[in-house]
Amino acid sequence: ILESKSEIKKYLNSSLKSKEKKIGDILTLEYGSPLTEGDRLGGEYPVVGSNGVVGYHNEFMVKGPTIVVGRKGSAGKVTWVEENNNPIDTTFYVRKIDEEVDYKFLYYMLGDIDLEKLVLGTGVPGLNRNDVYGQTYKLPSFEEQKRIIGEITKIEKKVEALELSLQQFSEQKKEVLKKYL
Repeated sequence: ILESKSEIKKYLNSSLKSKEKKIGDILTLEYGSPLTEGDRLGGEYPVVGSNGVVGYHNEFMVKGPTIVVGRKGSAGKVTWVEENNNPIDTTFYVRKIDEEVDYKFLYYMLGDIDLEKLVLGTGVPGLNRNDVYGQTYKLPSFEEQKRIIGEITKIEKKVEALELSLQQFSEQKKEVLKKYL
């Protein structure tokens, strides 16, 4: 799996025809909304915190897919949410402002930047969106972004298959141990 992460990074940085762009010219980071545990009414829409899905609600705030970035707590962590959802107030969600950027590419790009290195503060560390906006990234053409996403998708499918195999082997091991111990 670690090898697949380095392979993904290789694809992200493989384009020879890239333009250096400021992140603030590509996207905005919008604040999530407060939705306390007591206010969540269950339902089909994920409530997303800085560390991923933390519950469900019967209404949504943002149409999916959504890139959610941890602002407090697991600040800098980047999460992809396929369905309509509710990013809470410990997060930012990404709004694309450059039409020549693929949204899925933004997800991988933000992971490649390693936003966690920008986290500051004592107590509860936080991510300042202005620090993110000031970062630059070598952005390939839209067509190249699509090609790169295609290659990354192949890698992710292999990883999913391996993880499923590991899970099945683990379950088989448990059954053998139960039988003989």
